[in-house]
Amino acid sequence: MKRRELIQHLGLITGAALSPSVVQAMINGIDGRVTIQNPVLSDSQRATCSVLAEMVIPRTDTPGALDAGVPHFIELMVSDWYTPTERQIFLDGLATLDSHCQTQFGNPFLSCTEENQIAALTHMETLGADYKSQTSAAPMSKEVDENVPFFGKLKELTVIGYYTSEVGAKQELIYQPMPMEYRDIDFREVGRQWSS
Repeated sequence: MKRRELIQHLGLITGAALSPSVVQAMINGIDGRVTIQNPVLSDSQRATCSVLAEMVIPRTDTPGALDAGVPHFIELMVSDWYTPTERQIFLDGLATLDSHCQTQFGNPFLSCTEENQIAALTHMETLGADYKSQTSAAPMSKEVDENVPFFGKLKELTVIGYYTSEVGAKQELIYQPMPMEYRDIDFREVGRQWSS
C-alpha cells in the first residue's frame, strides 16, 4: 500500500481528517520505534499517556496499545512532529486531566482508581465534543486544523500508533501480503478488517 493510500485509510479509521503533523510524519515514513530527538514529556506525563492509550485500546483477545508500543509513538509525535500549537494543546490537556482528577477525586490521574480514571477520560471527551473545526473534514483535505482538543489528539495518536505498528497490522488486522486469490470475501468469514 502506498503512503497516500495508508493516510486515507487511517483517516477513515479515526473518522476525521488527520492532523497536519500526522500526515507529515506518515509521508516521511515515520517508524514509531525510532529514538525521540526532543523529548518534552515528564515521567509522569509519559506514564499518564501509557494509561490513557491502554484505556483507548485495551488488551482483550488481541493485543492492546501497550503491546503495540503506542505510548512511545504518542511521545514521538508530540515531541518531534507536532507543531508548537498542537504540542501545547496536548500538554495543556494532560494538565487539565490531572487538575480535574485532583479537584474531583483528591488525587492526580495516576493515583486515581480505574473507575475515576475512566470518569476523567470521559470528562475530557465531553470537553472536546462540542468542538467544531473550521476546516474540511475530508481525510485528505489540504486544510489543516491544529486546534483539535486534547481528547481528539489522544485518540488520533493512539489509533494511528496502533494500526501502523507491527502488532496492530499483523495481529489485530488480518495481514496477508500475497493473498494469491481474487474473490469476494464475506466479512463474517474473516471477522476483521484487512491490513495491506
